[in-house]
Amino acid sequence: MNNNRPSVLAIGIDAAESTLVRQMIDQGELSSLRSLLAAGRWLEVRSPSTIGSGAVWPTFLTGEEPATHGIYSEWKWLPETMSLRRYEGHHLTPFWKTWAKNGVSVGVFDVPFAPPVGVTKGFEVCEWWAHDSTAAGLRANPEPVRSLVAEATAHPLSANRFFNSTPESKSNLKELAAACSDGARLRAALVQRLIKQTSPQVSLVVFPELHHSGHQLWHTVAPDHRVYNALESNGDSTDRGSLLRDVYRAVDQQIGALVDSVSRHTTVMVFALHGMRPSLGFPAFLGPLLVERGFSALESWRLQSWTGRALSLFAATKRRAPTGLKKLYYQVTPITATYKLARPTMLPAYDWSKTRAFSLPTDQYGWIRINLIGRESQGIVPPDEYDALCTELEHMLVSLASEEGELLVQEVRRTAADAAAARVNPLPDLVVHWRDAAFSSSLKLKGSRVQAQMVSRKSTGQHTTPGFCIYRGNGEWGRDGVVDAKDLSRLIAASL
Repeated sequence: MNNNRPSVLAIGIDAAESTLVRQMIDQGELSSLRSLLAAGRWLEVRSPSTIGSGAVWPTFLTGEEPATHGIYSEWKWLPETMSLRRYEGHHLTPFWKTWAKNGVSVGVFDVPFAPPVGVTKGFEVCEWWAHDSTAAGLRANPEPVRSLVAEATAHPLSANRFFNSTPESKSNLKELAAACSDGARLRAALVQRLIKQTSPQVSLVVFPELHHSGHQLWHTVAPDHRVYNALESNGDSTDRGSLLRDVYRAVDQQIGALVDSVSRHTTVMVFALHGMRPSLGFPAFLGPLLVERGFSALESWRLQSWTGRALSLFAATKRRAPTGLKKLYYQVTPITATYKLARPTMLPAYDWSKTRAFSLPTDQYGWIRINLIGRESQGIVPPDEYDALCTELEHMLVSLASEEGELLVQEVRRTAADAAAARVNPLPDLVVHWRDAAFSSSLKLKGSRVQAQMVSRKSTGQHTTPGFCIYRGNGEWGRDGVVDAKDLSRLIAASL
C-alpha cells in the first residue's frame, strides 16, 4: 500500500434494507446516497445472514466464512461443556490489524463484534454506542483519542440501551426515532473530529442506528403487512409512517457530512451486510416442539440438582413475568449483570443421554444442533446416523402447519455437508427459516399441544438478505454487480 495515494472512507449503515434505500433514493429522500450512486455503482452484498445476523460482521471483519470464525450469535454453543458462552471476540482478527502493523494509518469506529487491536496511528473506538454490545464497554486507542472521545457528548441511547417501547407506544417510538437520529448526528461529528485530528489513510465507521430503529419501527414503513394485523395501532399509523424514514434521512445527511469532510479524491463506499423485513417478535416454540416429538428430553425434576432446580425456577419466572416487570428489570439491572444472569437460563435442563437434537436460543431463525458423538461431550448420535436424523428433522419441520393449514417453515438449511464436516462445525446444524404465518399472534400448531409462544414482540423488524454497497472509486471488484461480505475488505484494499 502506498500512503501517498488517496484514502478510503468506508461507511457501514448496519441492517439498512436495500429495497427501502433504493425506493428513497428514487424518491429523492436520500440526497447523499443519490449523489454517491450517480458517481459510482450499486453492488449486491452476499452475506451469511441466512445463518443468522450474528454471523455477518465477523465474516466482514475476518474475511472468513462462519464455519471458520465460528460466530453466528451473541451466544456461542460450547460442545465440550454442553453450555453457552457470551460472545467476547478475543479470537477474531480484524483485517485492519495487519494494515496497522504495516504502518498504515487506520481509523475504525464502532464496527460491530470487532475487538480492539491496539491502533497507534489513526484511531479505533469500540462501543461508543452499539446495538450489538459485547458487554466489554467503551474502548478507544490511542491515548489522545480516548481523551477526545471522553470529551464528546454521549449517545442519547447510552443510558438506555434497552429502549422500552412497543409497536403501540407512540410517544416512546417517536422518542426512539429522535434518539437514533440525534445519535447519528453526534456519531458523525465525533468521527469528523477524529479524522481531522489523526488523518487516517483508511477510515471505517458504522452507524448502528438504522439497525436498532429498524427492529422496533419497521411496522411504520409496512403497516399493511399481514403480520401486523393484530396490532392495536394498525390502521392508526399515518402519524407514525415517517418515523423510520426520518432515521434513514438523518443517517443519509450525516453520510453527506462525512463525505464532504474528506477529499473529493477519497474512495467512498457505503454498505449494509443485510437488511430488514416485517415480523412481530419471533417464534420460540422450537425447543418444546423437539421435546414433544421425541428429539429432545428434559431432566426430571427429581434428578435435577438443587442448583438446576433453582435455575429452572428462575427461567420460568422470567418467561412468565409481566411485560412491565421485564421492562423494569432491564432498566435497573446493569447490562453485564443481565448477561451473567441470562447465561445459565438460556437452555432448559436437558437429559443429554436421551437428547438427539436440541434447539439453541436465537433472535430470528430456528437453530437446531445435533447431539453428535465425537463433537458434543455428551453426544449420543453416531456419525453414520447424522444425515438420516437431519433428514427426519427436515421432513418434520417443512410439514409443520397452523390449525388453519398454513405451512410455517419456508426452508431448512444445513450448515454441514455431511457428518465429517459436522464434526468440526461450530454452527447450528439446521437453520429454520419461518414463513409469515409463523409470526401470527394467534398461532396454534396443528397436531401439537405445544403453545406457539412468541417472544420479543416489540421487534417488528427482522433481518433479511441481501445487503448492498454503493461504491465510488476505481477499485476493480464486483464487475458482475455482486460482492461477498468476506471480500469487502479486498475491495477496500483494491481502492488504496
